[in-house]
Amino acid sequence: IAVDDGAARALIGDNRSLLPAGVKEALGSFDRGDIVAILDAQGGQIAAGIANYGSDELNVVKGSHSNQIEELLGHNYGAEVVHRNNMVFL
Repeated sequence: IAVDDGAARALIGDNRSLLPAGVKEALGSFDRGDIVAILDAQGGQIAAGIANYGSDELNVVKGSHSNQIEELLGHNYGAEVVHRNNMVFL
């Protein structure tokens, strides 16, 4: 999952969860529950975690606010793309 600079700062500096607003792109194909790499804007891996949404779903909600997930997808697995409790920083 490629994230923007703001999301990378929030993840690393503030130990925050990854929200859809900070996602630039879901790279490759993955399903909900898969372990994914989280990449900064330069393509470096900054973390890994368990995805709450699959790649197809994430490419629909990327850049959106969390309160728009259900409207965009028709379902909601939570506000976070990857919750901080399910993430390890590298």
